[in-house]
Amino acid sequence: MHMGRLTEMERLVVEEQLRAEDICAKKIQLYMSMSRDPSVQAILQQMAEKGQRHISTLNSLMQDAGMPLSMTQQH
Repeated sequence: MHMGRLTEMERLVVEEQLRAEDICAKKIQLYMSMSRDPSVQAILQQMAEKGQRHISTLNSLMQDAGMPLSMTQQH
């Protein structure tokens, strides 16, 4: 990857990863709503926070490359 620029393939890969992280975040929210076990909810919360960090990192890559931010940043 070049400083501040993404090739078309890199952009596609980052966008695909953003979609995967978004799906994961939605599943985690569903599982959290279904779980009544505090220890399970705590683990899921940790997973959600880690996923949000991934989304932020990927969005930073896109922003540094001058591309619009993903809608997943709103989650």
